Amino acid sequence: HVAPQVGWINDPNGFSYYEGMVHLFYQFHPYSKEWGPMHWGHCVSSDLIKWEYYPVALAPDMKYDMDGCFSGSAIETDEGHMLVYTGVTHEENDGKKNEYQNQCVALGDGKSYKKIENNPVINGEIMPQNFSREHFRDPKVWKEDDGYYLVAGNKTNDGKPQVVLFHSKDMYDWRYVSVLAEDVTGKYGTMWECPDFFKLGDKYVLSFSPQGIEKKDGKYPNLFQTGYIVGDYDYSNNKFEHGTFNEFDNGHDFYAVQTFLDDKGRRIAIGWMDMWESDMPTKKDGWCGALTLPRELTLSSDNKIMMNPVEELKTLREECILQEEN
Repeated sequence: HVAPQVGWINDPNGFSYYEGMVHLFYQFHPYSKEWGPMHWGHCVSSDLIKWEYYPVALAPDMKYDMDGCFSGSAIETDEGHMLVYTGVTHEENDGKKNEYQNQCVALGDGKSYKKIENNPVINGEIMPQNFSREHFRDPKVWKEDDGYYLVAGNKTNDGKPQVVLFHSKDMYDWRYVSVLAEDVTGKYGTMWECPDFFKLGDKYVLSFSPQGIEKKDGKYPNLFQTGYIVGDYDYSNNKFEHGTFNEFDNGHDFYAVQTFLDDKGRRIAIGWMDMWESDMPTKKDGWCGALTLPRELTLSSDNKIMMNPVEELKTLREECILQEEN
């Protein structure tokens, strides 16, 4: 498991393939076992098992991210390895302290990263006026034939959670496209964090982490959940027709899931193995948080996502123990 050498970690970020290596970043506060101004920790692997820790990739050191470099994603481009993240600032207006979340870009070579000059590349001002500027975070980017697409979590000013879609031809100049999905029932929380949008089999999947779903009928045992909706997507009109929400895992502590497509064509997922506002026993040892083992995602015939530990984990097995029934 990826875990911090010191300090605190939460969401996996920038799970991606770059120049023959798997790169995994994570929300990181190196100065305390408690959550604090977010950095991006960084580790790499060639086999999804052994991880080498690299220097911190992002720190909150600019005007547009001085209060945190929140979650995001990464993609391999002709210019290098691009990180897209949420920059957070707190500003006082008319005697009231407001938080603003905008999307920013950093470019690197797989080891060191530099924030571009024209950050943020997406700010809330390009969205409809009833969308939140405070709850606008966790961009996930991917490439198609006509350029780059990005989804981010947001909610309306009256508390409706949604995932919003953007498009760019070059990763720098972005335009708002539409609301990809939203809660029209009032049953699925107040904010959808950490969205991810990808094709699995012949269907499209939107995964996200809703906050505020009430525990009911044995479902949603965590304070916050992570799950997905499956459907059909049409790039010509950006319409996503989908089914109902399902949890990835009905157990505990599987949050902020992020996926990537590896060089073998597998969709690999990893999540945070803790949960907000819950007991975190490692704090007594001066650190906090870990990420799950990577899981391969496949889609069943009834459009349910199945998860299995990646094949590489078999190399860790030393002994086969069988208990035969009498």
